[in-house]
Amino acid sequence: MRKELLRRVDPGFFVVLAIAIIAIWPFISRASLPVETDAELHIFRLHELGLLVRGGDYYPRWAPNFYHGYGYPIFNYYAPLAYYVGLLFELWPFWDAVAAVKAGFIIGLLAAALGMYGFVRDNWGRGPGFVAAAVYVYAPYVQYVDPHARGVLPESLSLGIFPLALWALDRLRQGGGARVWVTAVLLTAAVILSHNLMGMLFFALLCAWAVWQIVCSSVTHHALRITHHASPPPPLTPSPRRLRRPHLLIFAALLLGLGVAAFFWLPVLLERHAVTLQTLIGQGGNYDFHTHFLSLREMVAFSLRLDWGASEPAFRFNLGVMQWVTAVLAVVLLLWRRVRQGAQVLFFALALAGLLFLMLPISTMVWERLSFMAFFQFPWRLLGAAAAMCAVLAGAMTDGLLLMGWERQRVQEWLTAVLVSFTILLGLPMSQPAPWGDFGEVNTLRMSLIENTGRWLGTTSTADYVPATVDVVPARKASVVGGIAEGRPMDRVNWDVLPPEVMLESQVIRPLHTRYIMDTPEKRLFRLYLFDFPGWEVRIDGEKAATELGRPEGFIVVPVPAGRHVIDVEFGTTPARTAAGVVTAVSLLLMGLVAWKLRRRVADNSTLPPRFPLRLARPDWVTLVAVLVVTAVTILLIEKTGVLHHNSSGLVAEPAATDMLADFGEQIALIGYTARRQTVTSTGNLRLPLSAGAPGDIIPLELYWKALNPLDINFQVFVHVLAADGTLVAQSDKLHPGEFPTRRWSLDAYVRDEHVLALPPDLPPGEYRVTTGLWVQSEGWRLPLLVDGVQVGDNVELFTLVVK
Repeated sequence: MRKELLRRVDPGFFVVLAIAIIAIWPFISRASLPVETDAELHIFRLHELGLLVRGGDYYPRWAPNFYHGYGYPIFNYYAPLAYYVGLLFELWPFWDAVAAVKAGFIIGLLAAALGMYGFVRDNWGRGPGFVAAAVYVYAPYVQYVDPHARGVLPESLSLGIFPLALWALDRLRQGGGARVWVTAVLLTAAVILSHNLMGMLFFALLCAWAVWQIVCSSVTHHALRITHHASPPPPLTPSPRRLRRPHLLIFAALLLGLGVAAFFWLPVLLERHAVTLQTLIGQGGNYDFHTHFLSLREMVAFSLRLDWGASEPAFRFNLGVMQWVTAVLAVVLLLWRRVRQGAQVLFFALALAGLLFLMLPISTMVWERLSFMAFFQFPWRLLGAAAAMCAVLAGAMTDGLLLMGWERQRVQEWLTAVLVSFTILLGLPMSQPAPWGDFGEVNTLRMSLIENTGRWLGTTSTADYVPATVDVVPARKASVVGGIAEGRPMDRVNWDVLPPEVMLESQVIRPLHTRYIMDTPEKRLFRLYLFDFPGWEVRIDGEKAATELGRPEGFIVVPVPAGRHVIDVEFGTTPARTAAGVVTAVSLLLMGLVAWKLRRRVADNSTLPPRFPLRLARPDWVTLVAVLVVTAVTILLIEKTGVLHHNSSGLVAEPAATDMLADFGEQIALIGYTARRQTVTSTGNLRLPLSAGAPGDIIPLELYWKALNPLDINFQVFVHVLAADGTLVAQSDKLHPGEFPTRRWSLDAYVRDEHVLALPPDLPPGEYRVTTGLWVQSEGWRLPLLVDGVQVGDNVELFTLVVK
C-alpha cells in the first residue's frame, strides 16, 4: 500500500522542492539564528511553552515566567500554531527552541511553494504551477522580509498555510471526498491559528474566493439554461443541485474551520477588554499605520543588494519585478481572452488591485474609517498576500503563453524553465541575509536578564497584553527572580508584609498551580507578586476563596483566616474559554460526521485517478535541470564571490550617496548620508533633484552612524533645517538613531538612521542648512563635534537646500 501511495505522488513536488532550495539555503547552511529580530522573541516564547507542556499544562494561556515573573497572558491572545509546530521539534532530544524556530521558518517557505504549486497545477497545469511556486517563494517579502529582516515566524507560517488551504478548498470544489473535506476544514482552522492579523486577512480572502466561485457557477448555470431553453439539456449537463453541492461544502468547511479555531479566537474576542490592547496602535509612533504606507515607485522597484556591514541592512518593501510583471501580463492576457479559467484570474487580479490600493497613501481614509484596520499597524504587511495573488496570476500567464499559438516543442520545453530560472535569479539579492553569530543558550535566566535591560517585557515591546487592572507597572523584584540562577522556581510571595510568626511553605504542583501551606495566628492578607487575570482561582482548604486586587500593581491578594490552611493558586478556565472549547469540540464532531457521510464518494482522492501525469514530461525535466544548475552555480560559485551583497567595513558605508567623516566626541562617527527631495502625490512620493526645493516638499534622509568605542549612554539624534539667521524651520528627532539604542551598537557594523524632513508649506524662498548631531535628552547636553581632537561645534552641516 505504501508503494502504491508513493506511485501516486506527483513527482512535480520534488521539482518544487528543488525550486525552493535557494530560499531556504540560509537556514540550512548556517547554524543558529540571529538576535535583534522578532525571531528572538519567538524562541523565548517557544522555550516557555515547552517548559509548561513538560510540566503538564498542555494549552497554557498564561506565561508564568514572563514580565519579571509576575506572569503574562500572551498565550491567551497570540496565535498558537507556530509555537506548537515548533514544539513538535523542541520536545525531541538534541533539539532546542532555536533549532525548532528555524525548522518553522523552513516549513513556512516549503509550504508556500508546495501549496501554491498544488493550487495552480490543478487549475492550469504543472508548468504554470512551477512558475507560480517560484514567483511566490521568491517574492522579496516572503523570501527575506518576513523570515530574515523581521524574523516573524507566525506570519511566515501563515504565508505558507494560506495556499495550502486555498488548494484544499479548490479540490473540494472540484469534487473532493472525505480526505479532502477534513484537510480543508483543518487547514482553514490553521490559517486562523497561524497569525492574529494575517490569519484574519487570509480567512477573508478565502471567504471572498468561495463567494466568487458560487457567483461564477450560478452565472454559468444560467447561461446553460438559456442555451438549452429550446431543447432538453444533454445527459451530461449537471443539475443545479449537483452544481451547488461542492460550493455548499466549501462554505461548510470555512464555517467549521472557523469553529475548530474558536478555542483561540473566541476568548480573544470576549476577553479583549482584560488587557491593554490599545498600545498596539500608538498615534504617530512606529505602530501608527499613517507612517507605513508605500509609494507605487517602491513597490515596483528592484530589490537592493544587502549590506553585510550594516547592523540592519537596508531593503525595499517591494513586490518584486518578476512578480508584478507577470501579474500585469496575466491581466493583459485576460483582457485579450487568452487565458483559461478567466473567472479565477479575474478574482485574483481584483484581489491584488485591492491589496495594492490599501498599501498606498490614497487609502488612508479607508484605514481611518475601519477602526480594526489600525491593528494591522503596517500597510506594507499586505505585501505577503499580494505576493500570493501575483503568484496565481503568474501561473495563469504562463498557461496563456503556452496556449497562444506557441505550440512548437522547443518553446513548450523551455518557456517554464526560463520563467522559473529568471524568477530565482531576480530573487538572489534577497537570498543573502547578513551572517549571524551563535544565538546562545535559551533559558529562563537569560530571558529574565533581557527583561531587566528594558529591551522588552513579556517578549513584547509595547506592553501589548498587560492586564487592564495594572495601573502602574511594578519594578523588578529581586526576591521573585533571585532563585532562577540557582535553578529554583520563581518565589512570588510578598515576604515583606509577612510577620515572623507566620509559617509558610510552598510547593509547585504544575507550572500554573502552586500550593501554599500557611499557619497564621490571626486573619491576614496573603499578598502575591502575581498579576490578577481572569482564570486565576484560589482555593483555601479545597473551597474556592474570594480574592482582592492589590492596587496599583494589579497583584492578587488573598484574605486568609487564622489557623493552618492549604492555599491552592491555580490558573484555570473562564466561561468564555469553556464556551470556546465547546464550539471547537462540536465543530470537530460535525467535521467527522460529514467526513463519514462522504467516505463512499467516488470523488475521494483515494479512488479518483490522478489529475496529472505520474511521470515528469520533457518540459518538466528541462525545468528541473535548469533549476538545479542555477542553484548549484549560485551556491558553489556566485555566493563565494560576494557580488550579491555589499560588504562595508571600517568607516565606509557603501550604500551612502555621500561619504563623510564627522567625529562626535570620539564616541560615534557620521560616515555618510543619502538625501533626496520628494513631492507628495496621490499614489505616493515623486522623487526630484535635491539641488532645489519648494515649500511643502518632503526630504527623506538616511544617516549612517558608526560607533568608535563601546557606548554606555543611549544618545538621541536630531536633524535640523535652519534658516540663514539660525531659525529652526523643520526638524526630525529620534529617541534612538536607527531605532536602535546606542548602548547596544556593535563596533563592527554601521547603523542606518532614516529621517523625513517635511518643509513647511509657507516656507519663504532662501537658502537653508540641514544639520545633524547627537545629544542626551534627559540631561540636555550634546556630543561635541571634533576635528583633530578639537571641538568645533556640536552639529555638522550635511548640505544646503535652496528653496525657490
